[in-house]
Amino acid sequence: MYTPKHFLLDDAALQRQLVEEHPLALLVAADAQDPAAPPLALHLPMVWVEEGGHSWLEGHLARGNPHLGSLVEGQAVRLVFTGPDAYVSPSLYASPLNVPTWNYMALELAGTLQFVDEAMAKDRLLKRLIQPRDPAYVQQWLGLPEDFQQRLLGAIVGLRVRVQAVQAKAKLSQNRADAERQRLIGHFEAGASPAMARWMRQLGL
Repeated sequence: MYTPKHFLLDDAALQRQLVEEHPLALLVAADAQDPAAPPLALHLPMVWVEEGGHSWLEGHLARGNPHLGSLVEGQAVRLVFTGPDAYVSPSLYASPLNVPTWNYMALELAGTLQFVDEAMAKDRLLKRLIQPRDPAYVQQWLGLPEDFQQRLLGAIVGLRVRVQAVQAKAKLSQNRADAERQRLIGHFEAGASPAMARWMRQLGL
């Protein structure tokens, strides 16, 4: 990821917040069965977990997903998370001698893949994945018939990515004058991207 210094988001808590708010990841990996094939690109929601002194991203795939056979334990993968984004019109700047641009937030994570296929481990993984979004369903799941739970657990394979490197970018007009940034915040808050305006205020822009 090309990240000029003024767009670097290197605060670990903010990186994790970005993932929590936008958990749908693009998992990119080489096809382990056919290295000459184009890389795999899979979309899946993931949750950030701190465990055993390491950071992990957890999710799952359907056992019937044909891409599952192209992944192997221990292989290098990349996860890409995309945050809020919005068009920036040059009409929002003080001078007409400007061009359009696009503001956005993104995070790339490099790590190694592990599979989770033991029933209780998958059950715990699913609870961690669901809890932030729908905590009431965790209790509902516990009340479902045991055979139904086991059938659903058998239909998925859990994935864990052990984090080795993280790079995050927040291109939020840090290179513009303060008056222009405030004009942009107002524009975003008015409807273009309230989430981006909130991040700009949180970062003190």
